[in-house]
Amino acid sequence: MSILLHGQAKTIISESLTDISDSLLKNEIASFTIKGSSFYKADSLSKSTLIEIPIRNCSGEEVHLSWSTFTGPVSTFIDLYFKGQVPDKTLDTIALVTHSHFLVRFPRAAFQGLNQPNSCSFSGSGKKSKFISPYYKAFYSADKKRLYIYMLGGTDSGKYEVTWVIVEDRYYARILDTIP
Repeated sequence: MSILLHGQAKTIISESLTDISDSLLKNEIASFTIKGSSFYKADSLSKSTLIEIPIRNCSGEEVHLSWSTFTGPVSTFIDLYFKGQVPDKTLDTIALVTHSHFLVRFPRAAFQGLNQPNSCSFSGSGKKSKFISPYYKAFYSADKKRLYIYMLGGTDSGKYEVTWVIVEDRYYARILDTIP
């Protein structure tokens, strides 16, 4: 994941969940991913408490997730933008703003070329309406030091799940696994 090299952290762009050595990250990611569910059967990882960031808006071109507290300093806005048409629709941009003003930058290699034909559903009506989707999720760790952005996608020939890990308001890693 992160390697200290002469006092500076080096970020690894992509890694499989099974290769992660940091048990805290592995435990938190395993609590919401398909690949991670296999760890609970054999390993003694305890289920962590994560705070889900809800989907606020969703269309074929974009997905917006956000979380805000009126009494605290944490406001988070996540925007996923797509280009192209199904079945060739791909993730084009990830915009993440934390604390209402801090823009987190993602390296292009962290999301480039990820095919995503899936969208969201809308349930309810009026003030009780909400967007739901098993394909897009985001979670804060209980201490709000780690943010996980999750996407399930792919085509008929190959499905994947990807989790982008943000630690202390900085891009940390991309966890990418294929789904059989």
